[in-house]
Amino acid sequence: MINFIYKTLNLIPKTIAKIEKLYSYSILNSHSGVKLHSDLKIGKATTFELDDNVQFEIGKNVIWRDHTAIRIRNGGHLIFGNNVDLSHYISINCLDKIELGDDTCIAEGCKFYDHDHAFDTKPEYIWHKNKFNTAPIIIGKNVKIYSNVTVLKGVTIGDNCIIGANCVISRNVPPNSIIFGKHELMRLPLI
Repeated sequence: MINFIYKTLNLIPKTIAKIEKLYSYSILNSHSGVKLHSDLKIGKATTFELDDNVQFEIGKNVIWRDHTAIRIRNGGHLIFGNNVDLSHYISINCLDKIELGDDTCIAEGCKFYDHDHAFDTKPEYIWHKNKFNTAPIIIGKNVKIYSNVTVLKGVTIGDNCIIGANCVISRNVPPNSIIFGKHELMRLPLI
């Protein structure tokens, strides 16, 4: 009897995870701005915030793992190319445009913001809660972004780049580059 209860209790989290995945798929399939392939794989505890006027294009063989948060608002446009792989705890916040090129791999804990809050400094400092400065983020093909990287608005990362862990990317990265360093970014040619 105890064995039966134990097995039954173990089924509850698995059942909840399956329901969450079905709910995620239903959100994507029912939104008029979403174009996706049937081979999309979604992990557990994935959250979406999609305004009515947004576009979300998902290529073939896209995987995003557990605890991914995707927010597309104010007419934003999010594009995942083919074979994009997102690890755990990824946060993507899109008000303008974010594009992840084919064969791009994003490690856990990475964040993407194509906007920041607007503010005024004269006559005094005022932070605007609902006003934003936006610029697109473009990630090229065959890019590897390692853990806990933050990519900020207006950045283009060229094809075949490697971005080391814990970097904050606030300016463009040329193709075929390796970026590393926590306090001061260092760039090496890949080839």
